[in-house]
Amino acid sequence: MRIQIQLAVSGEMVKQDVLEIAEYKLGEMTDEEIESAIEIKIRTWVDRMVQVEWEVIE
Repeated sequence: MRIQIQLAVSGEMVKQDVLEIAEYKLGEMTDEEIESAIEIKIRTWVDRMVQVEWEVIE
């Protein structure tokens, strides 16, 4: 299964990628389980791609 993902900041596209999940890993999963697996894959991708830094200035 291939999943196209796009990351936008303030409505502007900054990154896109294609994530893959091997069909054999999905096996006999229900639709809900497959959706959950996709969400986990996307969250992992976002965690790798997005960094936010901040500091208190006053």
